[in-house]
Amino acid sequence: MHLWLIRHAKSSWSSAAKSDFDRPLNQRGERDGPKMRDWLASQSHPIQWIWTSDAARALATAAFVAEAFPSATLKADHRLYGATPASMVSVLQNTPPNIETAAIVAHNPGITESVNLLVGTTVIDNMPTFGAALLRWPGGPDALQVGAARLEVLMSPKRLPGRLALD
Repeated sequence: MHLWLIRHAKSSWSSAAKSDFDRPLNQRGERDGPKMRDWLASQSHPIQWIWTSDAARALATAAFVAEAFPSATLKADHRLYGATPASMVSVLQNTPPNIETAAIVAHNPGITESVNLLVGTTVIDNMPTFGAALLRWPGGPDALQVGAARLEVLMSPKRLPGRLALD
């Protein structure tokens, strides 16, 4: 199975009246969305199922991911808001058995911790906003355990080919 672990795009802190849960994407997040959408669409493992936190910034990021894979199923799950690696794996285990590539769009520190835990070593110190890691392991969601996955791809908006250093 393949799993994309994706951190939400850059969010706005401009409105003190909004709760953390309701924070939208900021201009950079909105600008990075189409670039990462296009990059994800070009990858060799198309996403078939997208799990996302139901927080505003994660839902907006998941919408970009869903645009890259129009036939994918998108499901919001509140357990992914502030999720631990165990919570993410628990949500993933609800993925239908015929799915070969799934994605989880959620928040830090859970995304960073999940990547490192599932790979079994520290491969990233901090997943950047709209960062995406592709993991692979033998078997389906039930076979996923600490150290079982291999990191195949790690990308973020700032690392995209052709990106200007000033972006």
